[in-house]
Amino acid sequence: MTPDQVMAHHARSFSPAARLLSKRDRERVARLYAICRTVDDIADDWAGPAAAARLGVIHQELRNPQTTDPVAAEARALFSGRATGLSAFEELVRTVKDDTGTVLVKDMDDLRRYAHGVAGTVGIMVCALFDIPVQWHGHAAQLGAAMQLTNICRDVCEDARDGRRYLPATLCPHAPVEIAAGRDAALADARGAIGELLTVADHLYASGRTGLPALPLRLRLAVAAAAAMYQGIGEVLRRRDCAPDQGRAMVSPRRKTILALTALLGLARVGQKPRAKEQHVET
Repeated sequence: MTPDQVMAHHARSFSPAARLLSKRDRERVARLYAICRTVDDIADDWAGPAAAARLGVIHQELRNPQTTDPVAAEARALFSGRATGLSAFEELVRTVKDDTGTVLVKDMDDLRRYAHGVAGTVGIMVCALFDIPVQWHGHAAQLGAAMQLTNICRDVCEDARDGRRYLPATLCPHAPVEIAAGRDAALADARGAIGELLTVADHLYASGRTGLPALPLRLRLAVAAAAAMYQGIGEVLRRRDCAPDQGRAMVSPRRKTILALTALLGLARVGQKPRAKEQHVET
């Protein structure tokens, strides 16, 4: 599949928003999505040691100008002249490599590290592609981390079946097998953890959005729409009382349209010039 087809197939919330971009910009974002998706697929589809070894090769080859590794070569081409973007992709690969196999997140600091590494970095990469000043990268990273927390809350049981628990042990001290088996105590704690993480995500969405005026208009519209649609997944989860065992939370196409339009209308309330003092907020 072409990068655009990969994004259309897998990114059901972001791909519609990306249609707001020009053809050239959409192609660049699709290329970015495709290499990030490849890294994610390696971690998900390969056996743990094999995945770690493959990701280790990609990570090493990213600094090799003569690399023939297809993923590393594409990343180097995409971020040619944009060292910040390449460094962020390196961090993504390293984070995914370190989390192959069984995953048991210890606490909120561990979760923040993971969410930034696999998704906050994507926000930074997008900023690099569009030459956004570095002082605004932290806000983009916050939006990426917020979306990742939303994904984690949506996929608790699915991840548990794969031997992964991204809910911090300080909130949900149960093995993935207990969650997957639907044990009452595990599901109760998972429900509470999901509620807390959705609140954390909401704060990140709000803070991340304060950086939207730093983006070019079409990118601003696309990011605002995508963030609204992702946050809508949290609304669905809350209507279920954050129960993790009721199937994947889905936002209907009609609701996605309403969320996106509401977000776009809300941009009128965001100042046109970002305030220079808002430089970075930790994710």
